[in-house]
Amino acid sequence: MDNIIYWIWLSLAASPGSTLTRKLCEFFDADIRAIYEADASLYRQVKLTAKNIAALSDKSLDNAENIINWCNAKHVKILTYGDKAYPEKLRAITNCPPVLYYIGELYDIDNLLTVASVGTRKMTKYGHDTAYSFCYDLAKSGAVVVSGLAAGIDTVCHRAALDAGGKTIAVIGTRIDKVYPAENREIMREIARKCLLITEFHPFSKTQPMNFPKRNRIVSALSDATVVFEADTKSGSLITADLARKQNRKVYSIPGKIGETGSLGTNELIQDGAVLVTRASDILNEYKDKYPLKCSSERLFDYSPASQIKDSFGKKQKENIIPITDPLQKQIYGMLSVDTPISPEELSLNGISYSDTVTALTMLETYGYVRLHPGNLYTKK
Repeated sequence: MDNIIYWIWLSLAASPGSTLTRKLCEFFDADIRAIYEADASLYRQVKLTAKNIAALSDKSLDNAENIINWCNAKHVKILTYGDKAYPEKLRAITNCPPVLYYIGELYDIDNLLTVASVGTRKMTKYGHDTAYSFCYDLAKSGAVVVSGLAAGIDTVCHRAALDAGGKTIAVIGTRIDKVYPAENREIMREIARKCLLITEFHPFSKTQPMNFPKRNRIVSALSDATVVFEADTKSGSLITADLARKQNRKVYSIPGKIGETGSLGTNELIQDGAVLVTRASDILNEYKDKYPLKCSSERLFDYSPASQIKDSFGKKQKENIIPITDPLQKQIYGMLSVDTPISPEELSLNGISYSDTVTALTMLETYGYVRLHPGNLYTKK
């Protein structure tokens, strides 16, 4: 068990979101054995509360051992503050968690562009389409999409990253085996199989409403930047944006329609200094020098409306059009018109899955058959 059992003991003594771990690690130079073996007199030198001292004075390791045994039996991995793989991005915040429980691939988070992607649970079609296309492009370009697996925008962001074949991190506000909301069971399993599912809440913890706002600090801390897609003034995603600012992370916001409830929060963020963005490359280009080999907007296709190139005489150049041979692409192309833009969501109502529809449209755009318009809408060229 090495030192894992002592870190779990500390996590049980420290409530989620507290600064206890940072205080102790600074005083004891992150020596977990020294933290465990210390007595009340030493804890008082750290200027801890009486409640903290009482919790740390209980040296029983039984609960910690039970947690380790449960994790071993369920193939759940444990990451502690003392591990080299613990992200420095997370270690930098004052209320970093001493222990994380995870399933999936533990990415080299410090060397990847990570973008917290959040928004309202009560999304509109505009919010859905914007979040999906934005996060699809982020993941396709090599960025990691980080979100909280909540209903609404969070789920769309994870889904987009998965559909793009990219990386996503779901930071949940429950224990690792608790599905919340219940309808996210399948996507939670898919993230655990293909990407990374992570939580600070131990396997025997109770699900409480207060856990979700606490979870948000980890979402923002793991990320270089936070982008808010759609949010009203009471949305929990604004908590994540505020935490990101306090953690010295950059905040981006997608503008929304004036007067729409779901756009009030995002538009206010822009008024308060958040950077207005309209496409994934707006973010990617800001971090291309920091992560030159990890992500690139050059992996995306040109979404510019000015796609019909003209030569110096004003004549359209001939394009090398690849014939449509795929049956699904032919079907999707037949549903499109030249002058009436339509969304992938509307096309998928014809019995085709959303992900297959998006893939077909992407290939048709690549071949030069369709044009993408603002709002993730498509027409024939």
